[in-house]
Amino acid sequence: MPLEIKNELSEIKYSLTEVLPNINNEQTYFELFDVQNSIKIYIDYVLTPHTDYKLEDYSLFILKSFELNRENDIFQVYEKVADLRIGWIFPIQALVSNKHGCAENEHFLKYAYVAFYKLLLNQEDYSHFTPSIEQIEDYKLTDFYGDNIIILILFKTNIHKIANFNIDNYLTSLYSYSYYYCQPTENIKEIKNCQPTEDLKEIKNRANLESSGKTRLILQQNSQYLQKEPYIDRIFKSLLKTEEHHLVRFYLLYQVIELMIQIVFERKISDEINNFNNNADKNIRKLKEKIDNISTEKKRVFILINDDVKINNPNLLTSCNELIKLFNDDDSNEKDDSNKKQDLGGALYDVRCLIVHQFRKLPDKTLEEKLREINKEFENIVIKIILDYK
Repeated sequence: MPLEIKNELSEIKYSLTEVLPNINNEQTYFELFDVQNSIKIYIDYVLTPHTDYKLEDYSLFILKSFELNRENDIFQVYEKVADLRIGWIFPIQALVSNKHGCAENEHFLKYAYVAFYKLLLNQEDYSHFTPSIEQIEDYKLTDFYGDNIIILILFKTNIHKIANFNIDNYLTSLYSYSYYYCQPTENIKEIKNCQPTEDLKEIKNRANLESSGKTRLILQQNSQYLQKEPYIDRIFKSLLKTEEHHLVRFYLLYQVIELMIQIVFERKISDEINNFNNNADKNIRKLKEKIDNISTEKKRVFILINDDVKINNPNLLTSCNELIKLFNDDDSNEKDDSNKKQDLGGALYDVRCLIVHQFRKLPDKTLEEKLREINKEFENIVIKIILDYK
């Protein structure tokens, strides 16, 4: 889908199908043509052009971010297991300004030139704005894509070194840094930064930006058990980035727990049956007791949180226990349990049960406040589970 401009009076759109760079000692700009209608526009390129790289050797993706979206939020992208630089990620502002920290970095400039050129060609068919031919004389790249998109550009030779590389397997990791993926068919203009405001320090703590110079952004694939799971793609491609309601967000996140405890169940059953087959003492009663124990949902949540992924989150445990106490204080028959201390898995399971079965019992304002606290930490541990479950 080539970029377009529109004549507002005649409502005719012109497709800018040809894109040519023009580099000289004084100025660098691109010429965009609608050959059929003899329409030509110019777009300046303000960075130093480094034309060493071939466009076809790179893949480009568009994202948005509600935190890492400032001009200087420019990072080299590394793949965690391969320990290999696979590309760069930066806001579109880094392409239309030469005032940022990487304006003299030749490695960044080579990727920047490719990204700028590819955005003008738009061979990825991203939906884009259609500026008016009547109102604009000097076009800018941001007239077509807006001021707030993020560019992820990857070097194909390096991503091909990673077995079965698929960008979908990195959406969780990108989301952990506050980046969310924009599908080409989405209207970029309509995608708002609607997520709850996060603390940048928390984002950086979550996202492992602690490398030397803090210029590396390390991407990690989803757990192998989840790499073909459609719900994991949906939750980061569409569900979480548009949903703000505290109750719905809790349900969306807990669906990952539901998915995981089924995997826990299947693995544990397989282990117990193998142990039974390899043990000379074929004690069927003990096998049945173990299977019955694993079959309970609360037990499987306990195994997932405490044994398999080993999550320790005191803030989330405190928030869960406070919510449980609120419910119990509202029910005189359960006051004896109001100060009961639990493991994190048990507390999360109890919160889930209270919300599913007794949601009507608490005033919405109280519930909303507590659920927002829980969701903030719950989202972190869901991300950890998806990335780290082995």
